[in-house]
Amino acid sequence: MAKRRKNTPQNRQPANKQENQPEKQQGEKVIDQLFGSLEPDSEPDIESDIAELGGAAEAEQSEPVSKKKRRFFFGFAVFVIIMAIIGLVSSVRFVAGVTANLLDNTSLKNEFAAFIFPVVVNDIAPFEEVDEIPDSSKISCAIWNILLNSDTSEFEKDGSMGLTIPEYNVSASCRELFGSTVSLEHQTVGTAEVRFVYDEETHTYSANKNIRYLTYSPQIISVAEDGDVYTVIVGYLPPTVAAVAGINGLQAQPEKYMEYTISRWDGKDTLMSVRFSDYQPQTEESAAG
Repeated sequence: MAKRRKNTPQNRQPANKQENQPEKQQGEKVIDQLFGSLEPDSEPDIESDIAELGGAAEAEQSEPVSKKKRRFFFGFAVFVIIMAIIGLVSSVRFVAGVTANLLDNTSLKNEFAAFIFPVVVNDIAPFEEVDEIPDSSKISCAIWNILLNSDTSEFEKDGSMGLTIPEYNVSASCRELFGSTVSLEHQTVGTAEVRFVYDEETHTYSANKNIRYLTYSPQIISVAEDGDVYTVIVGYLPPTVAAVAGINGLQAQPEKYMEYTISRWDGKDTLMSVRFSDYQPQTEESAAG
């Protein structure tokens, strides 16, 4: 008779293992579904999560800063564009003004107006050679040249309006106008309105720097160049127009027109002749016709 095998714990262990295994697998599935896999390879990366949270926080904080920067740079760009437009407009106006002055010879006209001013004031008679000019006219022009175009502070006396001008300065001024070969016989010149008294003992002229009487002031009508010689048409503005106003080109009707011939050499001007001019101003009626 065969022996009956004892149901020992060892014999029962496989059965229990097989029975418990499905339950364990089912439990693990439930845990995995609820909390995720707990396997060693799939442990949660806490450091990565913290880094991601920190990056998100920094992104949230930096977003307003980025907006401020964008607004700043946008405003700065608008400012630069506006300044560039202003600079462009100013440059265009400057170039246009310079071009107009070049076309109109404004600078050259003003130079000649200042140079011949003393001659126009004296309204000297026409001449072809300097020797034709009377000494009285040359002296008067020379003193007016000092009064109008020179610093008279060195000739002042006692702080008054009176001036004492040495003979030497008058001769030098005359050479500035009419050339280095001009000669003078010094004497008292002028009229009742404007008189320059010559003192033979001191070799000086007495003048007054507060001169209000002017016969004419120049208005440069045109300038024609031929090498170093310039032909200048000059309008004689009446005494009611201030001298400076004539130079600055304020509108006034000249009483007559004269033709001046001026030589310019090495930056120095010399008056060569003065003639009557047949220049006729263009009126509105003639322009319309």
